[in-house]
Amino acid sequence: MQDTLIRTLLRAALEETGAQRALLMLSRGDELRIVAEATRHHGMIVVRLRSEAATESILPKSVLAYVLQTRESVVFDNSAAQTTFAEDTDISRRKWSSILCLPLLSHAKVVGALCLENHLASRVFTPAQVRVLKLVASLAASALEDSRLYSELREREAKIRCLVDANIIGISTVDIGGPILEANGAYLRMLGYERNDLVLGRLNWTELTPPEWRSADAQRVKRVKRVGHLQPFEKEFFRKDGTRVPVLLGVARFKEPRNQAIVFALDTSKRKRTDATALQSRTIEQTRTAQKLHDALLQNFQGMIFQFQAARNLMPRHPDDALRSLNEAIDEGEQALDQSRNAMRDLRPKPFAKRISRND
Repeated sequence: MQDTLIRTLLRAALEETGAQRALLMLSRGDELRIVAEATRHHGMIVVRLRSEAATESILPKSVLAYVLQTRESVVFDNSAAQTTFAEDTDISRRKWSSILCLPLLSHAKVVGALCLENHLASRVFTPAQVRVLKLVASLAASALEDSRLYSELREREAKIRCLVDANIIGISTVDIGGPILEANGAYLRMLGYERNDLVLGRLNWTELTPPEWRSADAQRVKRVKRVGHLQPFEKEFFRKDGTRVPVLLGVARFKEPRNQAIVFALDTSKRKRTDATALQSRTIEQTRTAQKLHDALLQNFQGMIFQFQAARNLMPRHPDDALRSLNEAIDEGEQALDQSRNAMRDLRPKPFAKRISRND
């Protein structure tokens, strides 16, 4: 649609003014780019779409800046160059034919410029032609800007639709009051429902929420109405069969209608099963370590007791041997203490994924 508008605008501009060339420049971010060029060839008008940065090939930079800043049209030739733009040294060195440049305004915003060139003669753009082109350019600017915004909107919608249809994550549109209005396949499978259940209006996120989560949800509803979005949070839903599914949710309210929001939902059952398996494995390993520690300490303490008994028996008759036996017992005791400290460090619990909190 935008390409058709551009072609129509440039053809009308050349036909109305008799110019030999026209360039259409539109704002693309912070840059002004040439998007199309129209020329005459043997009485025919040829329009070619382009995409390149605006240069001084058709208009001096100072003239284009003047048009964009003042939002006024400029009819430019050598005589104009010697007066209005006399300080531009580039203009003084070059010869310019008749050029008309008009700003394109949409809702009081400059969205581009239209430049026409007639290289056959000077002062060929009449006030009447300028007035007509101003009207045409104004209408075209609004249409082009609306077309651009519409194209960007369609592109964003297409990207969102790709995400929805990919079913990588559950996505739904809900009424903040409860009804689930739309949902993709991943969202329905997560809850165990069919598409027909959704069509018949059987899905309501408040009814799918277990009672112990509803108080926190009430606070979230107030926040999303006030702020417009929620940071990711965890909760649970009832499946169709009555079992529960833990989910990680993200919510963003629409600007219009304000009572609706989009919800991104991730089933965290697999992650929680993984965490539980890891915890069970660690518990088993800790039990084994504790048993080994118990056995090692028991053996060491029994050995120390034997050495103490031997030292006691040797003390009256062989005090040096008794002292040596006591020192050996003390060394073994210190080694046993070091081993027990290391084992206790291994038994300390390591952090796992954050458990679901009902008060998020």
